[in-house]
Amino acid sequence: MIKKILLTVVFLVGLGFTGCDLSEDEPIYIQVSAVSEVTNPDQYAKDSITEIPVKFKLPSQCHVFRKFYYESHDFDRVVAIESLKSGNNACPADEELYTATLRFKPTTLGTYHFKFWLGEDAQGVDQYIEFDAVVDH
Repeated sequence: MIKKILLTVVFLVGLGFTGCDLSEDEPIYIQVSAVSEVTNPDQYAKDSITEIPVKFKLPSQCHVFRKFYYESHDFDRVVAIESLKSGNNACPADEELYTATLRFKPTTLGTYHFKFWLGEDAQGVDQYIEFDAVVDH
């Protein structure tokens, strides 16, 4: 599933950056990146926002956090990181661990199943951090 997402999300846009500065000569690439760690909150309430801290690394120092990739179907949720990179220039790896907050607002009582994408294993199989969010009030 994530392979299809990666193929559809990664694309070339006519505008871009040079290094980290805006330039009209360089393309912008959007990339789906893996989650490193997730904190599962203890409580969820209908029509209330629950903040879910998500830690991740960016692929390089030229990437910036864009937004969460968020796929929902009924009570299932798949989450990954969308990052943005400008240009075709080579960039050093980024080893820093960043945190972004996913704001989840359930509108229906029930059990929501979250799958936070960790990347693929050696055989190319998608790996996830999974947990259930029980919304009972």
